[in-house]
Amino acid sequence: MTEEQMKDVFGSYGYKELFTRFKTPLYVTGLLDEVEEDVLEDFFDTIELSSDVFFDEFRFWFQYFSVSKRETYNYGDIFGS
Repeated sequence: MTEEQMKDVFGSYGYKELFTRFKTPLYVTGLLDEVEEDVLEDFFDTIELSSDVFFDEFRFWFQYFSVSKRETYNYGDIFGS
């Protein structure tokens, strides 16, 4: 996702100030670089953040959310059982 897309999504969910605070850490970590806009939108639809949330908390909850949304795998198919 581009910086402009991130800014738009954060802004449309009322997190414009949060984006301003997180702009540099998002760039440095690349947390949202390979994320589609709809995933971030789903995250904001699901989780309410306080205005004083730390970036590390945001990153934790976003990664937790992202992992929980992945398709479940049939381990028999993966390991040949």
